[in-house]
Amino acid sequence: MNRWLGIGILVTGAYGAYRLLNLKSISENISTRLINPRIHKINLSGVYLHTEVAINNPSRNSVTITKPVVSLLSENKLLSQSNAENKSISIRPLGVTQIDTIELHLSWTMIASMVANILPKIPAIISAYKSGNKSGILSQLNMPLSMSFSTYVDGLFFQSYPTKLI
Repeated sequence: MNRWLGIGILVTGAYGAYRLLNLKSISENISTRLINPRIHKINLSGVYLHTEVAINNPSRNSVTITKPVVSLLSENKLLSQSNAENKSISIRPLGVTQIDTIELHLSWTMIASMVANILPKIPAIISAYKSGNKSGILSQLNMPLSMSFSTYVDGLFFQSYPTKLI
């Protein structure tokens, strides 16, 4: 009996190591990007942003993920977060998988605090605009926006590092 238990543990450990190596391979090669970010709706509670996410998987391995929860951050402060959904999505090998619409809500108080930081910079933004310096406009705004997401990949929790948007 002990022999069969040892063989079972060895096989389980080998399969686990194989799956972890596949996940590592995918995580090193996979890339994500936002597709068609847009303002969907404006009402009394705030602004609703919609976007789709494309996941490019150039590896030969496939995984199943849950629909990611996308977080919009500014200086590591949470601005908005999409709703969590327990929806499984299969990421095919050697292809691009598109995840359906993700909605982010920015409340008016959040937008007002962002605008309050921009108001003192308006003269510098106008001068950068008049000179045609588009990179100068973004640097004058100095409003760092970043995005991160969290999901389950084949049953294991994964949270990305914040990716700078602006």
